Amino acid sequence: MLNRRHIRIKVLQILYAFFHSDNEELTKCERDLSKSLEKSHSLYLNLLALLVAIKEHAEAKIEMGINKMLPSENDLNPNKKFTNNRTLALLSSNISLLDKLKHEEIYWDENPELVGKIFRQIQDSETYSNYLIDEHSSFIEDRKFVSAIFMEFIAPNEDVHTYLEEKSIFWLDDFEVGNLSVIKTIKSFKENSDQYARLLPLFKNEEDKIFAFDLLKQTILNSLEYNKYIVETASNWDEERISDMDKMLMKMAICELLNFETIPVKVTLNEYIELSKDYSSNKSKIFINGVIDKLIIRFKKEGVLKKLGRGLVE
Repeated sequence: MLNRRHIRIKVLQILYAFFHSDNEELTKCERDLSKSLEKSHSLYLNLLALLVAIKEHAEAKIEMGINKMLPSENDLNPNKKFTNNRTLALLSSNISLLDKLKHEEIYWDENPELVGKIFRQIQDSETYSNYLIDEHSSFIEDRKFVSAIFMEFIAPNEDVHTYLEEKSIFWLDDFEVGNLSVIKTIKSFKENSDQYARLLPLFKNEEDKIFAFDLLKQTILNSLEYNKYIVETASNWDEERISDMDKMLMKMAICELLNFETIPVKVTLNEYIELSKDYSSNKSKIFINGVIDKLIIRFKKEGVLKKLGRGLVE
């Protein structure tokens, strides 16, 4: 579920908090990172659970219509294409999801008004009306429809973002990866899928998990050495003029260059330049690029830039 870029963001956030606190306990820092990473997966589960909650809300509305004192013809014969959607049915019966939801804080029962509001927005949409009137019914069409309503009414929904951000400070930067993971999960469902269909794990593989905690640990343990590299390379800059965020990004970049033999040099350089665009000032990308570029040349000359293949160095 988490890609390397999002892992870097998580590590950056924990490092920033660590170096701006009086607590110098590495184990606490590692616990904080573990909690932050796990919360990303929790957001993914909450977003999947929201789709299930919307389906259940629609089913409850149909049941209320049938049980009216004087039900209309539409109440007695409702269009159930939405509630019978096979992709939504797979989600609501998914054994892995149901099991995980037992151990997670899921918040939609606390806010039925928001669930109802989203369903009304879906009902009022052209996407919904076109889906209901289309007599052609296939699993692929069902899957496309669920992806469409998620991207239109949930992924960009400010009410959903605000509500969930109030539940966890860890989710401020997680919606992009959470939304993409939900779409990836929906697209992974096939017509022959059953309740045992696999959800996305937190990490793609064990190497990514190791990367996260090694990046955190090595950056902290070698912080003074990395800071010396930065100061020596940016000698025409007053150290006090270098922002804390820029220092943090460069320390992480140096850590990657010197400690991760399978990550290409260009990937490291590009990743931290991109992160600087989102987490630092407008001029930071130029400054960070200049410093890290010079350090790459230095590390090559000193023979400390060790990569598994020449193509990873160039």
